[in-house]
Amino acid sequence: MKKFIAALLSCSCIMPCLFSCAADAPAESESSSKVSRISSAELDPAILGTWFGDVTGYSFQDDRKVTLVMDMSDSVKFAKDGSVTVQGVDLVDGDVNISDDKITISHHYDDFDETLDIMTLERTDNGKGLNGRYKMVSGSYIKLISTNLGMLPENVSIEAEINDGKFMVYVVDYCDFEANKGVLELFSVNMEYIDQNATSVKYTYTVDGDTLTLTYSDNTDSGSGLSEVLTRVKD
Repeated sequence: MKKFIAALLSCSCIMPCLFSCAADAPAESESSSKVSRISSAELDPAILGTWFGDVTGYSFQDDRKVTLVMDMSDSVKFAKDGSVTVQGVDLVDGDVNISDDKITISHHYDDFDETLDIMTLERTDNGKGLNGRYKMVSGSYIKLISTNLGMLPENVSIEAEINDGKFMVYVVDYCDFEANKGVLELFSVNMEYIDQNATSVKYTYTVDGDTLTLTYSDNTDSGSGLSEVLTRVKD
């Protein structure tokens, strides 16, 4: 979606945004007043699977859920020696604590005279060392991601994967979808739509082999025609 593209690009924003995210979170009433909808239309099987662009992508699941995928390796860098850089800031001893089942990252920023809980990751696989799959359970990155998606932090489920310095983040089951006859529709009571009257975000789409082209459509001149070209991620 148009907002999604901009939101995930902004996840590489400068550190002051991390401190302001909590104040910008949407009010609970914004989602509680929406009517829940069940995805029931026949799905185009060609769109199922994971598709990725330069830094963001989508996983269209056969349970009719969409998981958002983002490469945040430029934002959070994990070195093999256990050192971590966040937004270009090399973290010092004591900022990063790594065990077999948990990684905690924090840092005191002198400019703000505040110690920031950046993220806590709890391992969900049986790996050792840094590499592995994690659940993001606390920290300002949860607030950053949820705010940029127009959601409350408690309404997002975020997982992460570290693989030799690569840091991939997944917003699990972000929304529901329907895809049929070249029209893709994303919807959820937790999503912030383009305007208050909208009930979903719509694309037209084409699948050409391993290429998915999504063209945003909001029935106005402001965003129509904005396209994403994504490539299928193969197992």
